[in-house]
Amino acid sequence: MAEPNSPKAQADRVLEVFGETVIVRGDAGGTLLDAAVIEEIVPPSVGAPLHRHSREDEISYVIEGTFRIWRGDEVLDVGPGGVALLPRHQVHTFKNIGAGPGRLLTVILPAGFERFFKVVAERRPMDEDLAEIATIAAEFGLEILGPPPA
Repeated sequence: MAEPNSPKAQADRVLEVFGETVIVRGDAGGTLLDAAVIEEIVPPSVGAPLHRHSREDEISYVIEGTFRIWRGDEVLDVGPGGVALLPRHQVHTFKNIGAGPGRLLTVILPAGFERFFKVVAERRPMDEDLAEIATIAAEFGLEILGPPPA
């Protein structure tokens, strides 16, 4: 097993995108899995655009706060310890409906989509510019369908 500071260890990457902090977690031992682990620190009333993945499944675990998760026709309010399974091809999004910052841990299967956050952080599209965001998203097999529901 690699030491935390060894060349084989994968460092976390902290990115600011869509009004939230996205931390792409790396494996301290350098193990490569076909999954990405993302921690999101989400301010109150902030959420992701309504979207659909063509390549990935997601599992979101609420660490802190309360999130409203739209999954197909379902609307779920999920608090700490709650899990939402978001299969590929299903329209979904989330929004922090709590009074303070919320934290989500999302596992994305297979790996690869985590690069989307890096590209968004580099190009810095305006949050309101869904057309530009949709163009970037399409590069990753993600379809942006509109803003988060109210």
